[in-house]
Amino acid sequence: MKLIFNEWRKYLSKSTYTIVMPLILLFVYIFYYGGIYLAVSKSDTSITPEESDKIFIWGMTICYYYSNYIAILMASNTLSTEISSGTIKFILTRPYQRYKILLAKIGSIILFMPVLQILSAIGVLLLQLLATAHLPEFNAILKTVVLFIALSLVVTIFYSSLALLLSTFTSSTAFITAFCFIYYFFADSLWKIINLRYFDLSPDSLIYKLSPLNANNYLIELIKNTYFQSLDVDKDLYITFTANIVYTCILFLIAVMIFRRRDISLAN
Repeated sequence: MKLIFNEWRKYLSKSTYTIVMPLILLFVYIFYYGGIYLAVSKSDTSITPEESDKIFIWGMTICYYYSNYIAILMASNTLSTEISSGTIKFILTRPYQRYKILLAKIGSIILFMPVLQILSAIGVLLLQLLATAHLPEFNAILKTVVLFIALSLVVTIFYSSLALLLSTFTSSTAFITAFCFIYYFFADSLWKIINLRYFDLSPDSLIYKLSPLNANNYLIELIKNTYFQSLDVDKDLYITFTANIVYTCILFLIAVMIFRRRDISLAN
């Protein structure tokens, strides 16, 4: 926990996290408030409970994508900047096992994501109350917040491990960030092209769904379906979740092995 607190202190000492990111979140809130205010002002009827739930889900969806970008940026910067600036040398002189240093970096981001989702939910609810004078029912709020916490954690765990692995190869923050964002947006599309060109697997087959390029996105789809459509996807959900954890562990273990080798040269 001490290492995690140290990571949080590093984030709080940087203006990127204390000034720039809150400003971006403020613009997100302004966009959300402006959208629902215009929609409500043009409507002659009162807001129904179903519409109130949809407005809240829309706001949380915007904040969810914002939190994904923040998680990728944090993961891309947390180790690469320390290596490029040389401050990693001071960390390596402390009596911490190297895998614990990497775990602390992932853990600090993982713990931050639920906090960010809860704060986002509070902001969205306040703006919805100001714009519509209506709030969703408590059960709907709780269900939606839990959903987006789960979704953000899935993204955070996977991309934190991926970013740390890339950081052990290169200290270029720009390259790591760009790679993670490209993977985030285009990995499933790339897998479709590769499958069409070389494998010709059925999109309904489990092998296709559990591909490293597709498992993360497929897991997110399953979680959404479970909450919004109540589909019978329990088996696929558990299998895909397990596969995603396995891929994450593989990425983390490779990062630890490379980082341990790189420690010697840095310490010297």
